[in-house]
Amino acid sequence: MGSVIGSFLNVVIYRLPLGLNISKPKSRCPVCETPIQTRDNLPIIGWLLLRGKCRTCQAPISIRYPIVEAMVGCFFLLLYFSLVHSGGRFVPYRIPNKFWGAYQILEGHTWDLIALDLYYCYLFVVVLAAAYIQFDRQKIPLRLLMWCFVIGFSTGLFLPELHPVPAMITAAAKPTATDLILSEVRYHGSLHWGFQGASLMTLWWGLFYGGIVGFLYSWPLMIQKEKPSTLFQSGTSCLLILTGLYLGWQQVVTVGFLAAFCLVCFQMVVRNRKAEHLPLPASAFVAAVLTLQLLLGKYLTLLPGETSTTVYMIIVGCQIIAIPILSGLAKTIYRKRETHSLFQESISVDETSTLTE
Repeated sequence: MGSVIGSFLNVVIYRLPLGLNISKPKSRCPVCETPIQTRDNLPIIGWLLLRGKCRTCQAPISIRYPIVEAMVGCFFLLLYFSLVHSGGRFVPYRIPNKFWGAYQILEGHTWDLIALDLYYCYLFVVVLAAAYIQFDRQKIPLRLLMWCFVIGFSTGLFLPELHPVPAMITAAAKPTATDLILSEVRYHGSLHWGFQGASLMTLWWGLFYGGIVGFLYSWPLMIQKEKPSTLFQSGTSCLLILTGLYLGWQQVVTVGFLAAFCLVCFQMVVRNRKAEHLPLPASAFVAAVLTLQLLLGKYLTLLPGETSTTVYMIIVGCQIIAIPILSGLAKTIYRKRETHSLFQESISVDETSTLTE
């Protein structure tokens, strides 16, 4: 199922920035414009059977198509095991189910986890599509972001189980055996449809901190006066705003910090190579860290109940302060790579002109 959605995501990545209809016409070869047959349009398998070439004109088909399909399929499978099959053992703050595996699924104790799985899957495919669109040096379509915002806000507002980490958490003792039993009876497996003030507060604080983290992460874009950079592009901050909306303010701070850290580490590793080498946009690191956060959120997110309030505020404050510092450092390294690449190109041109003369 995930690979099928990944196949459709390839269509969205290609057509949506160009303003084309994503449902019509059928997928076709971009060279000979021959419609792709159903047997050749199977996710991953179709590309392998065709050996990466069009059946009609033998034009090469980019390997990116099966890669996207495999990425989405693997993520959907891993997220199912991480959320549903495990009984919520990797979900931050939520008390895990007493049982796990097929038994608790058949008993109907996972409806909230299934809803959370679908909620997270939609966020993942939108962020992944946006990262690929920026990789192609195109602008993220506004309707892609708006639909994600509307769906995330409306469902999160009326389904409180979609936000297992509330906005306000007080330090509390570990749950007793009675708490675990009551949690099994009253909470797990149930979905409570209806408006709650706590849900609105969670969404609000998620949007607020998402906006702050998004601005701090992509602030080099706000001040650059030269031509648009491959690294920081418009729309990156919106991805972190959506992350805050879907995951809450505690997790978006973690995602922003880890994304900035991975970004500067990557730039340091490739600092001696040309800027055209692996021109990954900053949104690619948001997508990568978001993937880990969705799968292993319990082990990546620090919550107030796990330490003292003072220590927690210091850690969160240090993470927020570090985000613009790391982003600025990554931008500086990337700018030096661009300057070095231009210098090498100018030397090559001068040598060529000298030999010609």
